[in-house]
Amino acid sequence: MTDLAGRYGTRGRPRWLWPVVATIGVLIGIVWAAWVAFQPKPVSAQLYGYEVVDDHHVTVSLNVHRPQPLAVRCTVYAQAEDHSTVGEKTVTVPANDREDARIRITLETERRAVTGVLRTCQSLD
Repeated sequence: MTDLAGRYGTRGRPRWLWPVVATIGVLIGIVWAAWVAFQPKPVSAQLYGYEVVDDHHVTVSLNVHRPQPLAVRCTVYAQAEDHSTVGEKTVTVPANDREDARIRITLETERRAVTGVLRTCQSLD
């Protein structure tokens, strides 16, 4: 019998390979975490309240928070008792120096609504 390792040689991985791969992985993780941490905070909004004015109007109040003076586009809708959408409106909140803004939006509805709902608020930039 012949010794194959002696005949053809062996190809082993260098001892430094796995520590280098682990170090590169850790560095990539740190860079990614720093990149995510320093991204500008997104715009957020909460439904503050709603008022069913009459059979064809609903007023929705929103609290909009934006960390920078950005213009924001918000979409709200009104639902009827059977959960169907009976009115929808998109408004633009202009940029200003205040981080927090409370806005009131009046929607026209095709029939009586029972609730107002915030769909989205996104920055325009």
